[in-house]
Amino acid sequence: MKKIFFLLAFPLNLFAQKDYPALLDKYMQDRANVIKFSGTVLVAKKGKIIYEKAFGMADRELNVTNTIQTKFEIGSITKQFTAAAILQLVQTGKISLDDKLSKYFQDFPKADSVTIHMLLTHTSGIKNYTEVPEFSKIATLPFEKDTMVALIKKQPFDFSPGSQMHYSNSGYYLLGYIIEKVTGKSYSDYVFENVIQKAGLKNTCVNRWDTVLSYRAKGYLKTPTVWKNAPYISMEGPYSAGAIISTIEDLYQWNNALFSDKILSPALFTKMITPYLNQYGYGLIIDTFQHHLRIAHKGGIPGFVSNLSRFLSDEVVVAALSNNENTHIDGIVNTLACIILDIPLITPYKHKEMILDSLQLNRFVGKYIQEGATKADTIKIREGKIYWHPWWGQEFLLKPESKTKLFLTDRTWYDLQFEFDVDSNGKIIKAYSILDGLKTQMKKED
Repeated sequence: MKKIFFLLAFPLNLFAQKDYPALLDKYMQDRANVIKFSGTVLVAKKGKIIYEKAFGMADRELNVTNTIQTKFEIGSITKQFTAAAILQLVQTGKISLDDKLSKYFQDFPKADSVTIHMLLTHTSGIKNYTEVPEFSKIATLPFEKDTMVALIKKQPFDFSPGSQMHYSNSGYYLLGYIIEKVTGKSYSDYVFENVIQKAGLKNTCVNRWDTVLSYRAKGYLKTPTVWKNAPYISMEGPYSAGAIISTIEDLYQWNNALFSDKILSPALFTKMITPYLNQYGYGLIIDTFQHHLRIAHKGGIPGFVSNLSRFLSDEVVVAALSNNENTHIDGIVNTLACIILDIPLITPYKHKEMILDSLQLNRFVGKYIQEGATKADTIKIREGKIYWHPWWGQEFLLKPESKTKLFLTDRTWYDLQFEFDVDSNGKIIKAYSILDGLKTQMKKED
């Protein structure tokens, strides 16, 4: 009988259910300790919240901590609210996805070639106004929508409408104005009455600085040495491209409402989550993460970053909001997703520098291509120090942690490491990047 008991007991222990809340909390506590995360996170599976927690400060000057009720600016996650509002108007026959921009802005350049669909999918070719130097001159000012439209109109198109995709806040700004022209209501009122309230959200609205709003977080940016207040911008600029403010639980409720038939008809929602050029739908990105289908969007606005991701086949939702604009919010969401999806991770820890001589440092020098990437990053030595040059052109100081591992010194942005396998002669035979705990192989160019 004893032998039978032990044979039965072993498999039960082997396949015991993981304590996911504890694993998620362990990661977030380590993250908060090592990189000083400030914000809120939420993880849900099969319609049930299994982990949510707040970290850091909502107001550093008044010593107010973040809570689950804290309201954060969500930046470009606003775009899915705007897209849903447009599709509701399509549903009632007030707008067509094939409508030309000329129907609403008659003197706009190439207006007969630009459609509502192109505005929704960033394929219009209309210049992104946040990339225009003139916008920075008015970003802190209250201004009329026609002022912004005039600024957008005079910019040359990036490409012929419909031929390419380039992310453009301008398209979503114009969509907000179209909502006003069609409904006779302000964008804020229409979205609140027909989208936000319809989803049952109690702590979400289009942000206004003259409104007294309970539990509003202040925005910051963290440098390697100090915290700074984020620069002020007026909400006339972000508007329908990025002006909504919300809580972590409201965003989860919004995501559930959107992925039901509560907001849109099944046919129109299918259009919304169809990947068009560059895997962009209507206010949503449709891609895969570690081979898991993901429908998501992130946001960034002075002082704040956000990410709301649904792993559709896994019935998992992961969301994170931060009032530190230098937070690598995608890394946090990806890591939390890895934990709940049973993908191996390296837990955050504090790194300690190891002194290496120039010969040992020199073997790290070279060009490396990340798995799945098309452009190479470079590791260089300059004046006895070693630097990572990502393909987009910045420079970051690295330090050795061992004879086979480097780490990024400025961890206000990323928890990034490089690890190398070497042969008996010290030659690199394999290389890896470890970004926020997720290890990816790199290929070294000869």
